[in-house]
Amino acid sequence: MRRVTVADIMRETGLSRATVDRVLNGRARVHDRTRAVVEETMARLRSGGEAVPKPLVADIALRVGRGMMGQMRAAWTKSGAQGAFHDLHGADEAMVLRCIEGLCKDVSRPLIVTAKNSDRLVAVLSNARAKGKRVIALVSDLPPDARNSFVGVDDRAAGQTAAFLIGRMLGDRPTTVGVVLGNIAFRCHEDREIGFRTGLRANFPKVVISGEAQGEDSADLTRNAVSRLLADHPALGAIYNVGGGNAGMVDALRGAGRAADMLVVGHEVNPVTMPLLRSGAMDFAIAGTPADLLGGALQCAVDPSEDAAKGVRHLDFGVYTRFNMPSFTTGA
Repeated sequence: MRRVTVADIMRETGLSRATVDRVLNGRARVHDRTRAVVEETMARLRSGGEAVPKPLVADIALRVGRGMMGQMRAAWTKSGAQGAFHDLHGADEAMVLRCIEGLCKDVSRPLIVTAKNSDRLVAVLSNARAKGKRVIALVSDLPPDARNSFVGVDDRAAGQTAAFLIGRMLGDRPTTVGVVLGNIAFRCHEDREIGFRTGLRANFPKVVISGEAQGEDSADLTRNAVSRLLADHPALGAIYNVGGGNAGMVDALRGAGRAADMLVVGHEVNPVTMPLLRSGAMDFAIAGTPADLLGGALQCAVDPSEDAAKGVRHLDFGVYTRFNMPSFTTGA
């Protein structure tokens, strides 16, 4: 009988070291299916079976910006995961719903999804979950009934971080700022805005939000909305963009002659935002690491015991400038 290590079981099952350790030591908080997988794998390896790594099998459907989409696809390919990768960038709600409905027909395959929080989508996912399908919300959360776990950054904390950056940079003086909104149907956008507003109100009461621009993650819509915002509020000292459309925002700033003196905070570091950071048109970008986000979602997809309290797994995020571009942008 051969000796089997924890690393052997991790490699064979794709489970985390903590999960394997909980099973081997008879600890609680382990799903029955997970325990059975570990025990079957250990028995097979002890009897001389080959430790052939099993690929992670899951489907993924993402409605994210073009820059992040490329990063997620690259991380998906590198992970070796098997399943369908659905690029829903720019898709309307009917197209997104048809895609999710199709993927929910097979309840045996986990689904990783980033989408707007709509009543119809929630109903489809909740029904699939009731039949045994595992659903992991990635980047933007969904109601607990519609997913097993959420993997992403703490977006309220991210919004508070944006408030802190702007408040500290502007100093202790009365200043007006603007907010570029994405779509509150994306929970991440809503939480960032809430965090930003509460962060300013609690810590920088002299910094007042005087205007909003509805960008809808579209460069064209954001360009037009920010142009109107600047015309209505020419004295703005800073802009916080909770979503996408950053290229359009910067076009509007340049058109108004404000690109050089406007403090700008946004999200994500990708091929869209990197040139804006390097040129100084965007001062700060708040971002998580795409490969870590996808890796966390895949882990939750295949391991029920990874469902944390309330099914939420918050990953670290960083604040980036042209002087400290993150390593995950290498080659982008």
